[in-house]
Amino acid sequence: MAQKRTGLFVTYIGAFIQAVITVLIIEYLYRGGFNELIYYINELTRPFAYNCLLLFLLFSGIRAFKNRMVLLLSAITTIPLLVLAYGSKVKQEIRGEPIMPSDLFLASEAKNMIGFFSSATLIWLVIILILLVLLISFSVYVIPNQKKLSKIQISISSVSLLLCFTLFFVESRNIDSFLKKELRIVNVAWDQKATYGQDGVLAGFVLNLNWLIIEEPNVYSKEKINEIIKNNQPQKYISSTKPDIIMIMSEAFWDPTLFRNVNFSQDPLPFFHEIAKEHTSGYVSVPVFGGSTVNTEFEALTGMSTQFLPPGVIPYLTYVKKPLPALPNILRSYGYETTAIHSYHNWFYQRTNVLKYLGFDQFIPLEFMGNPTYGPIFMKDKTIVDEILQKLDSESDSNFIFAITTQNHGPYNSEEKPENSSIEVDLNGEQDFTIESENLLVNYSNNLLEIDSELNRLIRELETRKKDTILVYFGDHLPLLGDDYQVFREADYYGGDRTYEEYKKMYSTPFIIWDNFTENIEELNISSSMLAPLVLDRANLNGNALTDYLINQYKKNALTNIPRQDFWEEEHIKQNTLNDMKLLQYDILFGKMHLIKDKNSINVSKNYRLGYKDPKVTNVIKEKREGTSLLIIKGENFTPYSNVFVNGKKIDRQYGNEEEIVVVDPGENGVVEIVVKVTDVNDDILAESNLYTIE
Repeated sequence: MAQKRTGLFVTYIGAFIQAVITVLIIEYLYRGGFNELIYYINELTRPFAYNCLLLFLLFSGIRAFKNRMVLLLSAITTIPLLVLAYGSKVKQEIRGEPIMPSDLFLASEAKNMIGFFSSATLIWLVIILILLVLLISFSVYVIPNQKKLSKIQISISSVSLLLCFTLFFVESRNIDSFLKKELRIVNVAWDQKATYGQDGVLAGFVLNLNWLIIEEPNVYSKEKINEIIKNNQPQKYISSTKPDIIMIMSEAFWDPTLFRNVNFSQDPLPFFHEIAKEHTSGYVSVPVFGGSTVNTEFEALTGMSTQFLPPGVIPYLTYVKKPLPALPNILRSYGYETTAIHSYHNWFYQRTNVLKYLGFDQFIPLEFMGNPTYGPIFMKDKTIVDEILQKLDSESDSNFIFAITTQNHGPYNSEEKPENSSIEVDLNGEQDFTIESENLLVNYSNNLLEIDSELNRLIRELETRKKDTILVYFGDHLPLLGDDYQVFREADYYGGDRTYEEYKKMYSTPFIIWDNFTENIEELNISSSMLAPLVLDRANLNGNALTDYLINQYKKNALTNIPRQDFWEEEHIKQNTLNDMKLLQYDILFGKMHLIKDKNSINVSKNYRLGYKDPKVTNVIKEKREGTSLLIIKGENFTPYSNVFVNGKKIDRQYGNEEEIVVVDPGENGVVEIVVKVTDVNDDILAESNLYTIE
């Protein structure tokens, strides 16, 4: 009996040691050094103990199984936690916040983030992962299993596992439990870096699982929604004209001349600065820094604020699963043709489906751009401006175009400057930029100069048109200029003091509202969620209950900017105003949409499609060049993503343009069926041509 007790003691002491060691490794990976780890253990002992308790119960629970299964289950639970810890460190250095539960929906964003890792780091990560798998496989094979587990061990482990899951579910749902209070576990919803820093990685992640569940507000009802609408009746517009409306969200567009301690050899945004003096301009408060573009996009198109949603959540991936009363839907009800254009893949952030639900008639991703021009990484703005002008020349009476450009998105080259650089930078005073920071800023600024030139070209073209036109141009977030705000720190622009003034600097991008039919000039500081109601107001068009509410509050000067929650008091926003907006937003996203009187008006476009037109094959010519038999496919609407299929088999392109694709003749006998299909990098078919047969 004594031997059994000793064995049980050793078993669960082993589980405790395993839990402590795992937490130590997790926190070391996240915090990045032994000094930081020691500080966490000494100064935040209770949160450290909380993390150890969670894992101790888990590791004790899996000891209801035999040795080999214990090892396997330990690996299955531990490896993801280590990845979470290191991934949170990397994401925090780049974006300023750790990995959140909502990031689990971000497969496409994860692919994009790989570009920020060095090749050496990626190689080491792969090597370590392979070694871990080999070590675990070897250990599972070598370690002997017990013949039989005692009933006491099975009982203790079962109770531990039950306690673990109970604690997990109770603690993830209860933000303010007795245990959390005693162990000093907190959730700073607006600052997850602080949450993870205080609570630890595991506890911080578990705590944020609560935010994935949206609970119905106590006061939510049809009567309450109608009361809000009744108290905010909009001005009724009578518009004889429907101006073309263009919104351009330029990724990572920002004004580096805001660095007061930096000298630029020339202005990187000469035209933007000139036009901003002559038209409505200012700053847009955006919800993200350095990435998560679609949160700014979501706000700009819907009028809703992500500040009322769980931290780190991406509405496009989690909530936009049905038609919503967004700006494209509103404008389509007025007879507008609504077009989204983006110089990136159709599948990124699930835009193909999301833009349909927001009310667009068509979405033009990079797969449908016939003659694109590329920079070092992304498509140049020239291509997008060409697409916009082409669309404006179409037969549509009124156009709404929402374009997203990517030319200036990171990562930026930190190793060298561009050839024939037009802009040089240096710091005032005795301090100099590090080489990496100087290269980052020079590359970013040179890109801006080119982007500014394309904005100039677009507006000069719009000035020649007789049709009334509104153009809104804004950035989605500030650029990532080095890890841990490297360039911003060296330029003495950011110090990490967490004041409202510093928050505004890091979460505000410049914007203009240009038009050719008013003389209205304002200097504004607004949230990106105010863009849709302001555009409708400028066009003399009524919106839905939410946009009407927002424009009413804006004109009363009661609501212009919705910052992060901890800064609401700084904006002097009345609590009842925030409560009303939260309810209207809940009604749209999660409720019964009481604010929409005619539910049938919120629907997807029957004509929704990718691209303007399908490819069309008009002729196929067989030809021999330099001894090689070729098929020359003649037609229309071909793009670099248009591929030739012969009798159902994809044939590699030799070369091609918008009217011709050349492939090697596969030498098929008899009747040969030829189809041109637009396919993306995942080999999904997005569009296809008519069937063309030859013999």
